[in-house]
Amino acid sequence: MKDLTNKYLEVGEMLKGRRNVIKTGLVVSAASLLAGIEMPAFGADKKSDVKIANVALGLEHQAIAAYTVGAGTGLLSGPTLDAAKLFLGQHQEHRDILAGFVKKNGGTPVEAKKPTEYPAIAAAVPKIKTGNDILEFALTLEAEAAATYISVLAGFSDKAVVTLLAGIAADEAQHASILRFVLGKNPCPQAVVK
Repeated sequence: MKDLTNKYLEVGEMLKGRRNVIKTGLVVSAASLLAGIEMPAFGADKKSDVKIANVALGLEHQAIAAYTVGAGTGLLSGPTLDAAKLFLGQHQEHRDILAGFVKKNGGTPVEAKKPTEYPAIAAAVPKIKTGNDILEFALTLEAEAAATYISVLAGFSDKAVVTLLAGIAADEAQHASILRFVLGKNPCPQAVVK
């Protein structure tokens, strides 16, 4: 684990100055790809967009609660704790963006719950004994979030939101890749996030 953590730190340092360039490239690439595809209008209006965005907002609230609980256990330290805090901050940004979209379009953002009110967190907490247990749980949430965002993209009538959510999906996939790497797993197990 220590060797993987050191590799993670080396990669992180190497990319630190390029991180925003990489993120921007991923978002632009996803947006460019999506712009060329005719999206089916499952969500034919803003009302549907708001409903879907509120579901995504609920996922972000759950991720924030999970990372808050994980960081507070004392089982993470050093670079893994730093990564958890980074991911927490990014989920808070996602939450703010989605809540803003919901409000802007006449909806009421779904409220956050207590961590124990999220079934996934309530089920995972009693099983967490080590830092790796936290990372495995976080990996599950991140991979599911990336797949969920991708699965709802076609449901939006507003193409600007599709671009935004593609960027969030890319960020969730980055989180999952880093967690896989730290856990000693293949960071990119498939060519397409599903």
